[in-house]
Amino acid sequence: MVMIREPERIYRAEGSIERGTFTGRWHFSFGPYDDPQHVNFGVLRVFNDDTLSPGAVWPLHPHQEIEVVTYCVSGEFRTRMSRAPGAS
Repeated sequence: MVMIREPERIYRAEGSIERGTFTGRWHFSFGPYDDPQHVNFGVLRVFNDDTLSPGAVWPLHPHQEIEVVTYCVSGEFRTRMSRAPGAS
């Protein structure tokens, strides 16, 4: 069942990241946000709506068996692929 949630009822996250800050709305339990009523939607486990300050860098971190979708509303978003351990 799809549930419409008012924006003010969605978890708000904010913090420091490399060379800047971020603010976000985390729709499902993730990191410090733990809400048994909002854990996932089918196989969709994480849906974050994050905004980075200009020049901020989202730190590289590993993902396994997931798809990541990033869209940029304005400006430029750069990412780089990390090599697998032992790869040259």
